[in-house]
Amino acid sequence: MKTPKPLDLVIDQYQILMAKLKSTRDVQEKNKLFRRLTNLLAVMEFLLSVNKSS
Repeated sequence: MKTPKPLDLVIDQYQILMAKLKSTRDVQEKNKLFRRLTNLLAVMEFLLSVNKSS
């Protein structure tokens, strides 16, 4: 079995969190999910910059 690339894992996690964000009605949960999504975007940006420089 092939090892998944880090960026693919982050994208999968992002999609899962987006689905949760869309389905929840709890404002506190939405805030928490939004913060996690923001952090994931920073991770994606970092991984893309590392791939660019390689």
